[in-house]
Amino acid sequence: MIKYLRLRNFRAYRDQSFNFSRLNIFIGANNSGKSSIISAINLLAQTHAESRGSTSPLILNGPYEELGTFQDIVHGNNVRTPIGFDFGIGDFHVSFDVKYRLQRRELEIAKFTLLEGDNEIVSYQTKKDKVDVKIKRESIESVMGNKNVRRPRFTGFWPFIPEVSFLAIRNSDLPKSSQKIIEQASRSLRMAEMRIRDSFRFFDTLSPFRAQPQRTYVYSGETPNEIGRTGANGVSLLVNDTSKRGAIKIGLEEEISEWLKANKIASAIKVKNLTSRHFEICLVDFKGKEHNVCDVGFGCSQVLPVLVGGLNLFHKNRAARSSPTFVVQEPEIHLHPNAQASLGSFFVGLARYGGQQFIETHSDNLVLRVARHVALGDIDSKDIKLFFVEDSSGEKIVTELAINPDGVFDPNWPGGFFPQRQFESLQLAKARTHTARSRSDHQLRFTYPE
Repeated sequence: MIKYLRLRNFRAYRDQSFNFSRLNIFIGANNSGKSSIISAINLLAQTHAESRGSTSPLILNGPYEELGTFQDIVHGNNVRTPIGFDFGIGDFHVSFDVKYRLQRRELEIAKFTLLEGDNEIVSYQTKKDKVDVKIKRESIESVMGNKNVRRPRFTGFWPFIPEVSFLAIRNSDLPKSSQKIIEQASRSLRMAEMRIRDSFRFFDTLSPFRAQPQRTYVYSGETPNEIGRTGANGVSLLVNDTSKRGAIKIGLEEEISEWLKANKIASAIKVKNLTSRHFEICLVDFKGKEHNVCDVGFGCSQVLPVLVGGLNLFHKNRAARSSPTFVVQEPEIHLHPNAQASLGSFFVGLARYGGQQFIETHSDNLVLRVARHVALGDIDSKDIKLFFVEDSSGEKIVTELAINPDGVFDPNWPGGFFPQRQFESLQLAKARTHTARSRSDHQLRFTYPE
């Protein structure tokens, strides 16, 4: 899980830090800076996933993000300014700067530092055509006895230092003190890389620009792992799950039907066979009549990837005992206020089963429902972080809001509410009178307060 992220000269932010928890929600007006935070998380995951075989420290354009060029993402669009990222995973703290070399037209790591707790493990810095590498705050030359030291190689933003490896110790005549330093540094590098891999191993991100539904689909036999940035794989994940049996079946059709029914959108969703090669996605109304997904409200098709993506990803977490990361932008698109609020219940349900979520939303209804669940004791207030992002004369201002155990925002909400505020506030007040309760249900079920 990503504990914090600091952005330096990245897109909307000159220098901004964010402390994260399990469920992280970003709220604010259009063009306020919310998307820059999501882009940074997607960029780190994309670089980690796509960097094999690449010498670039950042993969700007890939399956999770299309960010253009270095000039497009550097704050102020000045290519001579380096971009910096600091983030924490477990006990490890990673910091690196990326600069653009004008003559070579390429990106390069200018600085890299790894700390374990307060202890510096390795650091790297370029100085013109020379590099300065330190291990445990000692120069690598002094540790290695002034031997020729090779320049570190980077896979994405992660370094490989040939001298800092068990192989280097095994094939050396270094004194015991130097061997111990190298051994400790090598172990920490490997452990930190494993923590990053675990955080991005099960990763899915959904943009606000989603694929439109089709009237018919083809049984391709493909089994995607992710819904994909536009949600295009959502239907494939849904239909594949319906044909499974036993423990490997998630039950996507049943879970989504429950959500649709709770929101009075439809009584069920159904994968309907047309031929041996073709099928359609239908919604069943409360009279039992089936309707093609293209013939119902657009919000249904737009929320489907959110539901499929979240359920698919977090069921994998339970099976693999990993820590998935789910990123969603504007999950509430084209949904009525009550359904928007129910998405708050959905994300709370996912948060209770581990992993981490990053939600960018314009829906106050969604946020108020999350606060209600805190007051009901369904989720610990410490597991939620709210960030209100606004633009003030060109300066991006981020206000971190907490939800106390009574469901009250602290500090007070800096913006206005949508029309459902009165209803949700009334229900929130009622929830505060209830005794906080815990749940022991081990099935991935979600509550929808009435």
